[in-house]
This record gives sequence, C-alpha cells and structure tokens, in this order.
Amino acid sequence: MPNPSGIITPKQAKELNDNWTRLRASANKSSAGQDDNRSSWYSLEDMEQYIELIKNENPNVNGIRFYLGVETTETDPKGLTTIFMVPTEEKDGENADIAEASGMDRGGVGGGRSYPQ
Repeated sequence: MPNPSGIITPKQAKELNDNWTRLRASANKSSAGQDDNRSSWYSLEDMEQYIELIKNENPNVNGIRFYLGVETTETDPKGLTTIFMVPTEEKDGENADIAEASGMDRGGVGGGRSYPQ
C-alpha cells in the first residue's frame, strides 16, 4: 500500500510546531486569557467510525477538511481553540464542504503543551 500524500517527517512536524509557537502562541494566549489548546486527540476507532459514517451518508465524499474553532461556555466566554472536521466533495473542480453533512468535534483536549507530547 503506498503512503498517502502529505506525509512529513518528525523533524518537519517539530518545525511546524515551533513556527506556531513563535508566530501564534502569544496572540492566542492573549485572546484566550490563558494558554490555549494546541492540539486535539481522536481515537483511531472514532476516526474510522467517522470516515465510515460520512461515506455512508454522503456517496460523493472525497475527503475531510479540518477547521479551527473556539469552544465557548458560560463560564469561559473567551473559550479555547478546538479542531473540527467536515466531509468534502468535488464541486466545480474544487473540494467543497458538504454543509449539511455531520461534522466531528469533541476530540480529547491537547492543552497548551507543544509537539511532541
């Protein structure tokens, strides 16, 4: 089985993480009023089930898009960053979100720790 496109080395992952720390961490902390989430964790079982669900519900699904969002609560109106995902399909030569499809959020909180954890 061939490797999927986009595979990066651990060194490249560390560089991406370090770039985020250098270029975004202080702005996120200032906005959130605390150390912000830096990652979300999803079990393989949940990811596999989500992929199966979106394939069953959306016959033209061709991928998954990941978005950054902010989860707010009554006690924390500034919130913390979260990562959610939505399925996509080809539309007019582009990968378009399937707006009416089920998305997925509620991964395990990664907290303010950087890569690798």
